[in-house]
Amino acid sequence: MKWNELFSNTFKALRPQPSDIRHQVDFMLPSMPMVEACRADCLEGFEPFVANGKLTAEQVHRACERYYLGKTKSGQPIFWMIDDMLQPLDAHIGGTWISTLLKAREPLLDCWQVQHCLFGLHLMMEDVRGKKDEGRGEMEDAGTAPVCICVVEREETAVVMSELFPESVWMAYATTAHLVPELFAPLEGRVVTIYPRTDPTMSTYLFFLDYADLVCKSYDIELHVDWTLEDYATEDQKQRCIDILDFIKEPLYDPNSAIIPLE
Repeated sequence: MKWNELFSNTFKALRPQPSDIRHQVDFMLPSMPMVEACRADCLEGFEPFVANGKLTAEQVHRACERYYLGKTKSGQPIFWMIDDMLQPLDAHIGGTWISTLLKAREPLLDCWQVQHCLFGLHLMMEDVRGKKDEGRGEMEDAGTAPVCICVVEREETAVVMSELFPESVWMAYATTAHLVPELFAPLEGRVVTIYPRTDPTMSTYLFFLDYADLVCKSYDIELHVDWTLEDYATEDQKQRCIDILDFIKEPLYDPNSAIIPLE
């Protein structure tokens, strides 16, 4: 997969002609202008919920805006990893990363040390800003229950769940290769629930129990691992290693199934 196969001339109008190498490198790295140049207002994962009247087109648009979703010229979604300082670090496109495409395209980026964060981490900044706008100043009032942060594997799941369960902030880790304790450091002091995929042997669930224990030893985070899929998923669903969005979506196709509400 090559850069021009995905983006064509999308960013050509943004490219300056600086003489300084540092300026050239700074321009090539992910930035908010790059994010804004390929914004999208739809996502395939919403289609069954819109078709069944569970969500509206306005909600789809709002979720895409919330997560700064992008789209390639071939229609692939671009999931930007934007940190809590509103700095884009990388983007997930299909089975690859924009950092991989940029390095293949620009030799000056060979030494770029790519960092990653949770998909949706930028919502932490908006959460704090929103509370300050309400005149509260601090992240949480003493008499106000903290907003729960929910973490899933797939970015698409986080985006759709943000409208199905808007009382929580939804994030995604994207790949197990990113699962170091430091990934959760910005969530210190918060209540966090991880929703792992299910599988026939419970190996994913057990992995996250160990991972949660490791994170909690390093950071002051109230971290839980959700049991819903292990408790309610069928053997067939476990064989398919579904995630929480798959589990909620399947009753839309099978009216005999029941949706189990999340706690």
